[in-house]
Amino acid sequence: MEQCDICNKKFNNQHSLEQHKSMAHIAKKEIKGKTNFKKYFIIIGLILIVGLISATIYIKSSKSGKANEFAQCLSEKNVVVYGNDYCTYTNQNLNFFGSSKKYLNYIKCIDNEQLCNEKGVEITPTWEINGKTYSGVLNFDKLSELSGCEL
Repeated sequence: MEQCDICNKKFNNQHSLEQHKSMAHIAKKEIKGKTNFKKYFIIIGLILIVGLISATIYIKSSKSGKANEFAQCLSEKNVVVYGNDYCTYTNQNLNFFGSSKKYLNYIKCIDNEQLCNEKGVEITPTWEINGKTYSGVLNFDKLSELSGCEL
């Protein structure tokens, strides 16, 4: 009867013992010594992806309002946008302005239901420009054309 001097396991013959040592002990040492680069590449890749997403969000949120002057002009010309914070289209239109949306005359219809009804607002967003109302999402070009504010 043969016995492994590393783990003290017993074998019927020398061949079985040698096979055991080559598979159980030598292979483990070789595997332990090898670096698993695939695992490191995956971890580094995930870190890079999270970093890029974080940087993109930070840059977009910290940009000064490029549309400040345009939004201020709309406000000075008494352009009003009627909408609701829960409305996808209102949010889409307001997000065109980025941080400059704070300069817009924005009326939330949920908080000003009577005013919105008086203005005939049925769809949000609805823009009031020069006494006329325009329903739906309006891009900068259209807003500029209707209001006379330059981009």
